Amino acid sequence: MSELVSIIIPVYQTPIQTLHDCVKSLQQQRGDDFRVEAVIVFDGKPAFDTTSILTWATVSMNVHAETIEHAGVSAARNAGLRSASGQWAMFVDADDALAENAVENLLKFALQRQCDIVMGAYRSVLGADAETHHYLNENKVFEGSECDKFCEDMLRPQRGIALAWGKLYRMSVLRSIQGFNESLSLGEDAEFAFRACVVARRIGYVDAMAYEYRRNAQSAVRTFRTDYVRRTVKGIEALQDTVRQMEPADTREAYMQCLDDYALFHLTIIMINYLFNPQAPWGRKERKTRYRQTLNLPVFQEPLLRYRGGRFPITRRVALLSMKWHLYDISAAIAWARHRQFGD
Repeated sequence: MSELVSIIIPVYQTPIQTLHDCVKSLQQQRGDDFRVEAVIVFDGKPAFDTTSILTWATVSMNVHAETIEHAGVSAARNAGLRSASGQWAMFVDADDALAENAVENLLKFALQRQCDIVMGAYRSVLGADAETHHYLNENKVFEGSECDKFCEDMLRPQRGIALAWGKLYRMSVLRSIQGFNESLSLGEDAEFAFRACVVARRIGYVDAMAYEYRRNAQSAVRTFRTDYVRRTVKGIEALQDTVRQMEPADTREAYMQCLDDYALFHLTIIMINYLFNPQAPWGRKERKTRYRQTLNLPVFQEPLLRYRGGRFPITRRVALLSMKWHLYDISAAIAWARHRQFGD
């Protein structure tokens, strides 16, 4: 029986040529046992005429396009899930691309090994530079207690797998968790992917390229946002709420320990993007006040109290220890050095 894979593309202010380049990577996904359905969801009215998009359909790929009121990427993805017809789903951002043979490799493994979710390797591209990310150096199936270990790694950002994209999902799994949490605007991918993996009976990893994450210089600029901490904390608390409901207690405790790493990782990002962002409109006194207030938030204060070093690269370790002991000047020096590295 031929399988239908629905590939959901949320679109917000993406030029039509960039979107077309993304869809071309879907058109190139061919196999004897599957068809592709491109589900394109515009998050708000696009700046171009969308009638030509339906002409992008091919013999092996259907195209469905719709527009919703602007409500964020999670709402757009959920709209795509509601419209999707496939037994399987994938997510692709409009400025990224699927790797060659991604659907065939992931789907074949899912069917042969009876997996609910299959993840592949991915490539991160910035201009002429590319970095590949491999979770393992071999194919593997996780089940039983091994699924728990995989889910723990989802909560360790340094493992680089808490992503919505780069994975093939059985549609029934996504419907059972009711899609994305639309109240989140930071950390929504990690929260969604974690919930999906927790309910999966079998999770597969295929050590082949599945996704190309196309970064650009503009997106690398650290724009200052006054609500950055609030949005980050909301994402962490959503994960905490999910974990607190889990049984048995020893599994729940293991996940809560991993959540320390998740919170601490994001605290280092807050240090760079918020507390010591050169665009922040604060003097030294106000910045120190914000520094203390952020570190005293329970979601960060408690993991910092438990942190004894290790588990992160040396620069992050020093940054975390400086914040643990409220060594403002050391935190500031690390952040300014990082901004110089970025060219901010």
